[in-house]
Amino acid sequence: MKYTTILLFIVLSSFRPVETKVYICGPTGAKKYHYKETCRGLTACRHELTKVSESQAQGYGLTLCGWED
Repeated sequence: MKYTTILLFIVLSSFRPVETKVYICGPTGAKKYHYKETCRGLTACRHELTKVSESQAQGYGLTLCGWED
């Protein structure tokens, strides 16, 4: 029983939640982030799309695009 409990703890603690990836327009100057690459808010983007984690985008001070609500 003790071995099973330890093994279960090791297995469950090794999983990390999957980080949501989002899109931003270019490496600098973006104000919003987008869940979908085809978001309507990205139609005016003239730079290359950059894929970053949602927490990283929020760390840059970006907010979720209004079309994504």
